[in-house]
Amino acid sequence: MNRLGELTAQQRSRLAWTLLILGTLVLAVGVWLVHYAGFPETELVDGVEVPVVLGEFNWVPRGWLPKSIGYLIAFGGSQLMLAGAAIGFVLGRPMTWARAAFAAFIAWMELVLIFGVVPSEWLNLAQTDLNWSPQRVAFTLPRWLTLGNQVDISLAAIKDAISGTYNLVMLGAAAVFAYKVQDIGKPRPKVEKPAPKSPYGRPLVEGER
Repeated sequence: MNRLGELTAQQRSRLAWTLLILGTLVLAVGVWLVHYAGFPETELVDGVEVPVVLGEFNWVPRGWLPKSIGYLIAFGGSQLMLAGAAIGFVLGRPMTWARAAFAAFIAWMELVLIFGVVPSEWLNLAQTDLNWSPQRVAFTLPRWLTLGNQVDISLAAIKDAISGTYNLVMLGAAAVFAYKVQDIGKPRPKVEKPAPKSPYGRPLVEGER
């Protein structure tokens, strides 16, 4: 964190624009992959199942796995863009009301992505492409744990458990990041070198060599 505060204005600008441009390209690739990977491989036409042809992009793999990879790529691109905006327009600059409002907007966008977009897209992926519905049983608990009763755990319950765990972990990570980010720009604590000692273990006074 402290190293970012030690960058010169030219280094900050170069790093910021690199992250912004790279993030925009990565985000575009991720959105493109999610879009084309989401098409079905076949469809019913007059009761007959025929392949779905996407023209020049028919080579793009389809299904939940490439679509998930596209989501991850798009999220990574959004993080690069937000980091670039923060480094280029907030870090190392005098804090004004306008800059504070922009910094708050960046923080709001990050929170919307982490706690809004990501959980929403996960639930959408699990309910549609993965078909993790309440009717599909993932596993059954041993009867000796449930007093002889049959207790089934559905894929929908696992989906909700993953979503809840993700939110708890990210909430803790956001709190840690908010604490650590306050150290940006602060001088590093000076580390005092231990006084040199003689071969007999006595501290050396300057001139005693």
